[in-house]
Amino acid sequence: MINPIHDLAQSQTHFSRQNKDRFYLLKLLLMVSGLLIGSVFLTTKASAQIQIADENIELPDYKAYETGLDAAYAGDYVTALREFTIAADAGLHLAQYNLGVMYYTGEGVAQDYALAFKWTRMAAEQGHINAQFNLGTLYYNGLGMRSSLFTHWPLSLIFQQSNFEEAVKWYGYAAEYDHGEAQYNLATMYEKGEGVAQDLIKAHMWARLAFDNEVPDATLLYNSLTARLTSAQREEAGRVYAQWVLEFRG
Repeated sequence: MINPIHDLAQSQTHFSRQNKDRFYLLKLLLMVSGLLIGSVFLTTKASAQIQIADENIELPDYKAYETGLDAAYAGDYVTALREFTIAADAGLHLAQYNLGVMYYTGEGVAQDYALAFKWTRMAAEQGHINAQFNLGTLYYNGLGMRSSLFTHWPLSLIFQQSNFEEAVKWYGYAAEYDHGEAQYNLATMYEKGEGVAQDLIKAHMWARLAFDNEVPDATLLYNSLTARLTSAQREEAGRVYAQWVLEFRG
């Protein structure tokens, strides 16, 4: 089962329990609260680096972002949209991420999955971790990258496999940063063989990592997979889990 919604205070994004077609992107005001901390992430693969600026580099417009943030807190979404767009066009991944959320939820704008996909992808490609998770979910549900006609059967089946493969890729980037929800969703995809070859050992590893991060339903999935594995498979799953922890958690 795809993972349900957490308490919003945890500032994470998830699939909805009631509707697998939609994912729960956090409301704007709750998502941006912790995002103005220092480092800017870059992604060629999912490794965080610090972007060094010199006099020849044009920095993103944080002033516009902050103005938009103030407007959003005040409920002035017209101003928030305008200022976030200025900052997003200047390359600020925080603003791109928030625009993606606004267009997905229809918070202060007409709901538009294509624009949600556009801005979420731009933020994800800069290494914004929650944007990477959200982009994976957009791909999983087939939302925004093509005409809405392709969200309906049988056209939805044409690109479903490639969408799942993209979802695995972007969940993988977020999961390497120890994003528990991405880890849980990878576990379910490896369990079912969605976008990847079915692999219960990898599913077990991702479920265990999500369990470490206290993701709802991870305990149930982890225990279920443990019961299904042979003793040799459990030993192998423990080994790959330990390798992952050593590499990514130090």
